[in-house]
Amino acid sequence: TNQVVGDPLRARPGDLLPGGYAVVRKLGTGSTATAMLVRKDDRDFVVKIAVDTDHNGRVRDEGEVLQKFNNNYIIHCHGILEMGGRTALLLDPAGDTRTGDPLTLGKRIKMEGRLSLDLLQRFGEDLLEAVVVLEDAGIPHRDIKPENIGTSRWGRDGALHLVLFDF
Repeated sequence: TNQVVGDPLRARPGDLLPGGYAVVRKLGTGSTATAMLVRKDDRDFVVKIAVDTDHNGRVRDEGEVLQKFNNNYIIHCHGILEMGGRTALLLDPAGDTRTGDPLTLGKRIKMEGRLSLDLLQRFGEDLLEAVVVLEDAGIPHRDIKPENIGTSRWGRDGALHLVLFDF
């Protein structure tokens, strides 16, 4: 049986984080946090963990903002956690984890090249919808870029849509 790691940023695939989240793999590290794909009870999540305790406040603030929304175009935050003295967010994956890689819009464009006109139209509408939702709530997203936009299949038809994250 795997041990719970003390420092979540040192976790490797198969390790357990506090709360019983099994690390699938590290997704990336930004200036304030590291994101890991984790699994618990056969469900995938992303845990976004402050890179150091100086960033706990920023990560907590992001979690508090995200918890105000229940909208398909904005990543869902299931809770604000503490792991090894660091603030962490439990988020839905911004992409299709069944393929092994939650794709951001940036990765999708690099892999597939030019997007089809119907995808461009749908993605444009999705992005505008997300911005309107944020604007109506008085919350600015100061870093909208392809790397901060996930692509997920949802809705009745399972169509590919955008999901904004990294607030």
